[in-house]
Amino acid sequence: MKNFRIVLLLVIFSIAGLGFTEAQGQPPRKGPKKAVAAKRHADKVHARRAIRRTTFVIHRAHKAVKENKVYTGNLARAVAHQRFARRLYMNGKFLRAMHQSRVARRYAILALKANKGEESADLAFDKEDEAIMNDNPVSDQELQAELDKEMPGYSTKDEDFVDKEISDIDIGENE
Repeated sequence: MKNFRIVLLLVIFSIAGLGFTEAQGQPPRKGPKKAVAAKRHADKVHARRAIRRTTFVIHRAHKAVKENKVYTGNLARAVAHQRFARRLYMNGKFLRAMHQSRVARRYAILALKANKGEESADLAFDKEDEAIMNDNPVSDQELQAELDKEMPGYSTKDEDFVDKEISDIDIGENE
């Protein structure tokens, strides 16, 4: 009887142990909803970073235009595209916001160069952001037409921005 109990306990523990190890060996299942949510979140993170870095470039260009007073209209264009990028970000259109911010940064760099500023490596988009935008290319003409349609009457004069603080171009900490 004693041997029977020992054998029975060994069989029970063996079966329980096999079931436990099989359950541990299987990877967790991922549904499509989680994968989509992760990608959308990554787009939001990338768009936020792109907008914040473009804001930095615009502020540098603003300072250079204010000091050297070479008015090309590029600072005003940069501000308009960046404000529109911010609006798109707030509406959840993260990829489109990144593209508008790309155009804004390009105009800000042109304004900076025209005012004896130097283009440094920290002004460029990082490789991850460039890869995202290159996977979904949009022409600058299309982005300009979109801006003209959605924000008609924006200022194209740098002089309108030189003596005042530029607002509504950055994403806040909780946005």
